[in-house]
Amino acid sequence: MSAAQEVSPTPVVCVHGLRVSGSALHRIAAGITDRPVATPDLPGHGTRADERFDIDGAVQAVLDAIDSLGRPAVVAGMSLGGYVAMATSGRHPDAVAGLVVMCATAQPSRLLASPFRAFGAATSVLPRQAAAISKALTRMAVGGQVARDMEAGGLALHSIRDVVDALADLDALSEVAQYPGPIEFLNGGWDQFRIHERRFASVSPLAQVHVVPRASHLFPLIQPAETAAMITRFAHRCDALRTV
Repeated sequence: MSAAQEVSPTPVVCVHGLRVSGSALHRIAAGITDRPVATPDLPGHGTRADERFDIDGAVQAVLDAIDSLGRPAVVAGMSLGGYVAMATSGRHPDAVAGLVVMCATAQPSRLLASPFRAFGAATSVLPRQAAAISKALTRMAVGGQVARDMEAGGLALHSIRDVVDALADLDALSEVAQYPGPIEFLNGGWDQFRIHERRFASVSPLAQVHVVPRASHLFPLIQPAETAAMITRFAHRCDALRTV
């Protein structure tokens, strides 16, 4: 390849999940060492906690992060961030060089949203108690380091109802089916959000699925170095496609 054909490394935008903020992804971002990385806060979370969450605003937050690094970018979203990433890629494909969806292959529906909506309602009635319970359960489930990562930018329990309502009406399969570029679905083997994995994998001939054995829904935060390595490998694939 001649120097004139070389392209700069494709930047990466990592999108956080429900309750947490971009700060929760700091160890993943630190592990992606060969290209620029951004970890924006979605509306209702982190530095934007006073805003209401909706899908349009979340997509715009990702686009703003992409533009801060330079289009196109790899967008890698976890859980809620995975759904936002799919909406971003489907609506603005020219801005996305490649899509990594982590822990988000359950097609949203009002039925699946019911338990999350109930928890969101409880947090609005008893916010202090809900925050204490949430922190305690998280520390029991994932340990101190991951819990500290999740709490780094504050816990946005107040936004749960808005997020659940927005996702319940999101046709994620249709959104991601509009994206023509490379896609990688990353799931933990024990992740409850794998239930429609095959349906998501079938949306594109460029989609691949990688399952991390014996890993939970929170595996990207529990295994940040491995997650960063997987995103980096995918980003190299996107670099190569941009030179063709």
